[in-house]
Amino acid sequence: MAGATWALLIYTVPASPTRKRAAVWREVKRLGALYLRDGVCALPDTSAARAGLEALAERIQDLDGQATLVWQGQLSAAAAQALHDDWVRARELEYAEVAEAAVDLLQHVQQEARHHGFEPAQRVSLSGDLARMERWLDQVVARDYLQTGDPTPIAATLTACRAVLDGQVAPLA
Repeated sequence: MAGATWALLIYTVPASPTRKRAAVWREVKRLGALYLRDGVCALPDTSAARAGLEALAERIQDLDGQATLVWQGQLSAAAAQALHDDWVRARELEYAEVAEAAVDLLQHVQQEARHHGFEPAQRVSLSGDLARMERWLDQVVARDYLQTGDPTPIAATLTACRAVLDGQVAPLA
């Protein structure tokens, strides 16, 4: 991963109240950033990553913290490779988790359709579960700045769920 650049956020947030630190931590996680150490996180240096980090830096300042942004950060070859490998592993785990949940939902929807069909309330509930799953996949794709994963099979599984819920296809026997 030599030559790759990273966008870095270096920040401090007051220790009290703890909700401020928790808010920043949640946003770092949402962006998919990796911590290099306390208060220093990194993303691949892309325009989307920069936009996310800029918004987070503003939020940190609103929380009475301090934030410094570094663009085109060059790390040593070993550090860059380790960070890249951690990044890829994190995205692979996220895609795998969404894929597993999507398969589980499809199996559940198919089983329910096979055994007794859907009551209106159950269809609404399962449609909500499906919408949450679609949003989850969208979030993972949005933070896959290096496009290391392939969301296509997961999206196909979710489309199959929708088709069964909408009665467009019969559930597998």
